[in-house]
Amino acid sequence: MFNRIRRRIDHAVSLRVDPRFEGLKAEFDRRLSAQEERFTRLRADYGHLRTEFDRIAPQVAALEYRFERLSARVGDPTDADAAREQAELEHERARLRLQLAAHYEERIRRLEDGRS
Repeated sequence: MFNRIRRRIDHAVSLRVDPRFEGLKAEFDRRLSAQEERFTRLRADYGHLRTEFDRIAPQVAALEYRFERLSARVGDPTDADAAREQAELEHERARLRLQLAAHYEERIRRLEDGRS
């Protein structure tokens, strides 16, 4: 007896739920496909950025070393020559920072142009 009732309930549910479920499943499959495509593109972008980072990292380390070396040479000026030398060192540090920023901006521009 319970089996007969269960079959009738299953049949009624399948008539009402299955058509709605198919529409939801199709929407889910479409969204999943779009996300998989996006993930594939992001993985390729990440690989490219990682390669660029690995290439640039030694250059950044060299510039940081130069910054530290220049920072160690800068001290309290006691006369005009020392003040001039300190100003020149500060100028070189600022120039190196601007050079590094310009280099990164150029890299970012190239990457963005490559993605377009």
